[in-house]
Amino acid sequence: NDQKKGIINVPTELYEQGCVHDVEAGLKAAEKIGYPVMVKASEGGGGKGIRKVNGAEDLPNLFRQVQAEVPGSPIFVMQLAKHARHLEVQILADQYGNAISLFGRDCSVQRRHQKIIEEAPATIATSDVFEDMEK
Repeated sequence: NDQKKGIINVPTELYEQGCVHDVEAGLKAAEKIGYPVMVKASEGGGGKGIRKVNGAEDLPNLFRQVQAEVPGSPIFVMQLAKHARHLEVQILADQYGNAISLFGRDCSVQRRHQKIIEEAPATIATSDVFEDMEK
């Protein structure tokens, strides 16, 4: 059972309910959540497909930018997490199912949503936080 292993599975139907398919749906979601929000393409990365939106007047243009940068990707509108940190755990695995955690790192220093510095060992969070992430 995945719950006993601590694995989180999001049912496809629930995932699809969270997707925003057009500007109007994006505006409704942002109004419900409250500004500022992040508009993010699920399949984005490397700084592409993510925009901070401070108000309803900015959302249509920024939503279209996200759509154009990552065509066909599901898009989410989510509440901005103020003062958040970008923490990662690097895992090394082989073809036989063996895997180890190399270390945790803090990748919060960014420009345009791209990491500039990866600090390790990360001192911003406790070892318990990284142990939970490794699981």
